[in-house]
Amino acid sequence: MRASRLFDARWMPGLSIALVLAAAMLLSHPFTGIRHDGTLYAGEALARLLPGEFHDDLYFQYGSQGRFTLLPALYAKLIQLFGLGFGTIVGMLAAFGLYLAATSYLVFWLAPERLRVVCILAVVLGWTIYGGQRIFAYSEAFLTARSFSEPAVLFGLGALLRGRRVLAAALLLIALAIHPLIGAAGLLVAWIFLLRQDRRWIVLAVAGTAVLVVLGLTGTAPFGDVFARYDVAWLDLVQEANGHAFVSRWSVLDYGVIVFNLAVLWFVARSVDEGRLRGFIIAVAAAGVGATLASAIAVDLLHNPFFGKLQIWRALWIMQWSAMATLPLALFALWRRGEHGRIAALFLAIGWMAPFTVAPGLLAILAVLVESLRNRITITRTTTRIAGLAALLAGASIAIQYEARVVKLGVLLDQPLWLVLGQAFAMNILLLAAALFLVRVLPKLGFVGPLVALLALVGSLMVWDQRGAWTRKLESYPLGTYIWPGLIEPDAKVYWYRDLIAPWVLLGHGNYYTQQQGSGAVFSRDMVIELDKRRKVSALLDFQEQICRMMNNLNEKATSCEPDAAAVRTVCTDGGIDYVVLQSTLEGATPLANFSTGVVENGYEKKFYLYRCSALQHG
Repeated sequence: MRASRLFDARWMPGLSIALVLAAAMLLSHPFTGIRHDGTLYAGEALARLLPGEFHDDLYFQYGSQGRFTLLPALYAKLIQLFGLGFGTIVGMLAAFGLYLAATSYLVFWLAPERLRVVCILAVVLGWTIYGGQRIFAYSEAFLTARSFSEPAVLFGLGALLRGRRVLAAALLLIALAIHPLIGAAGLLVAWIFLLRQDRRWIVLAVAGTAVLVVLGLTGTAPFGDVFARYDVAWLDLVQEANGHAFVSRWSVLDYGVIVFNLAVLWFVARSVDEGRLRGFIIAVAAAGVGATLASAIAVDLLHNPFFGKLQIWRALWIMQWSAMATLPLALFALWRRGEHGRIAALFLAIGWMAPFTVAPGLLAILAVLVESLRNRITITRTTTRIAGLAALLAGASIAIQYEARVVKLGVLLDQPLWLVLGQAFAMNILLLAAALFLVRVLPKLGFVGPLVALLALVGSLMVWDQRGAWTRKLESYPLGTYIWPGLIEPDAKVYWYRDLIAPWVLLGHGNYYTQQQGSGAVFSRDMVIELDKRRKVSALLDFQEQICRMMNNLNEKATSCEPDAAAVRTVCTDGGIDYVVLQSTLEGATPLANFSTGVVENGYEKKFYLYRCSALQHG
């Protein structure tokens, strides 16, 4: 009986659609290795597995973000079971599965049945950026605490909208424990949603504020700086290292994304009759805008370090997700509202097709104006066609120019063309067209539909791992086995130029300086002071590399841009460094040891050379 239910033909359409959605998720989020913030979380997990091995790394010296999340313990277990590289892949696939399930769970409440799949695809294939300087996004293709906290928030909000408040509270608290900043955004949305239904929920805010004041006055960690201010030196350094934490430093393009999101949510709120849906949209918009304004006052104006490290503007991620999820609802409703609505819908659609440019914000404003002035301006069908064509040409021109810059940058960084194209948003538009075709056709094919969808998913899995040869080898290196055993003293100061994870994995040792270590600059004044000191020490090597790359670009060459012996000698002396690791030999100096990776890049085998600074200084 159970077997017959499992293979019941009624399951086939839904199974086909689910497999297509999973394939679209993988193809639009290729895995290129442990990178960005994923490097820091990998380091947190390694530090648990190898206690004391690289405690001297600047990232860990002043207390890291691992103190505030449950992920390092889980990540460490994955590494124990599967190794660093494959353990990360297992974690990523699990996070993607949860995210897709959570997105579906929430969308199934937000959207009518006929538009649910389209809304899910709009989320999966839409742009996910939020905040300043194009740094932050949700459903990222590298493993962090956000990877699991975001699904927990979406599940929690979905439970709240279904009236299951206890379950919603539990899920949102889990999200808070995994990543406090992401989970707090979900709690804020939930509180505003409940407050609109019952004003007595204001008591929760009053009580929370009172607790925060008491903790701040008593100096209880980590609330000791609730009433503090950045001093001039700290403020300048934090703004340089983490400028995205200050909303006044965001660009017009950053705010254009917010304008686009608000426009979409405004159109949806005007088009729905269901009060709870409108209430959710208002709560999402109020949380995003309110948190951003509060951050501008507390951090940019009052220079408060506590709210600076809270980064409360991160509530924008839920507003961004909601705008992508409800964009099909807005477009569908507008298209049915005559010529004015169709022009507004075209503006929104074309704005969506050209992210990371001025198009989304500008076209969203035009869409709102056209719809708002429908009673004052007469628009004929001919006008609609002309306006639509002009907007399409303008949007396409902007999008093509942006994609061309993406490809050019990828070529300059020596990335394979297929990987560069995969990073272009135009690929997501093609995936959307293909996925819409498959979810329309496959459910009609009975048992054949899931088989075709399964083949698509298997194919997606086969191409999903797009790590380069060296990245793949580094991440599969045996844990706790080091390349130069006994050569480097445990308390030595090592500078592995421009790499953070390699010294952790290959040396079991901390690194003197990389820019990535500055992600904790908002948390500690002492840390950002030391970071700036080390940045200035290494600036000579960075300057040499920049000049070299500029000359290479002018001469259309691809020669190595490693530093020279004199520059390395200066850095060693100024930084009190004991050892330096480079990818090239230094003229007139003999390396203490070298490591051949067996990986060929640009026609040369990738090697690492270990130099003792004392030998260089006597050279």
